[in-house]
Amino acid sequence: MMENPRAKEILEHLNRRSPLSIDELATLLAVSTVTVRRDLAELENEGLIIRQRGGAALPSNSIEPMFYQRHKQHLELKKQIAKYAAEQVEEGEVIAIDVGTTAAEFAKELLKKNNLTVFTNSFQAASILAKSQHQVYFVGGMLRKSEMSMVGSIAKDTVLKFNYDRFYMGLAGISHSAGPTDYSLEDAEVKRCFISKSKEVIALVDKTKFGKSSLVKVCEMDEITTVITNQDDGVAGQEMAYFRGKLITV
Repeated sequence: MMENPRAKEILEHLNRRSPLSIDELATLLAVSTVTVRRDLAELENEGLIIRQRGGAALPSNSIEPMFYQRHKQHLELKKQIAKYAAEQVEEGEVIAIDVGTTAAEFAKELLKKNNLTVFTNSFQAASILAKSQHQVYFVGGMLRKSEMSMVGSIAKDTVLKFNYDRFYMGLAGISHSAGPTDYSLEDAEVKRCFISKSKEVIALVDKTKFGKSSLVKVCEMDEITTVITNQDDGVAGQEMAYFRGKLITV
């Protein structure tokens, strides 16, 4: 998609001012509104923009792209992390899986494993693991539709009733200044409950998330046992210079 010069130009205009209407983009690009709508649909499918009524915007700290939009972003990076993380899971463990697109890829990798007890508040992860022989517990609560996650007091109370060997956590951003952050206050509250009841907390963070921050801080850095990410140009190392846990690059 990014070979399309118009797509790059749309993103450049949105970087200067966001949101923009379809009419404004058509004028800036000197093309028809039909062409703009087609380009915006492709950019939305790649998770690079947020479609709004009559226009488009870039995702921001307070605007979370839909799950299906984010799923295609950096997919190979997420798969690398998910594969490595799943290889470390031992038979018989009780694990908890967070919401999010990397967590969904991790759930797919767990189909290759045997004899696990899995707790999750992610509808996506639970649906994937329904095909497995694992013992799967889907945490109830209020459905947060954009993320297909279960949140609220019922979800938090349920999570706190059990103990977990490991919690596999996703994040929207992670940086030295802001710490581990996420888009949603409701999801962050459930994450904190999983963290408090887990022996280990393993953050699955693709390399594009480093140096970025989002709406709400999830926890302190020293509450995370391990961060699994991708090999990069050193940004992860810079941001995690004071991290006392394990930083694993795959």
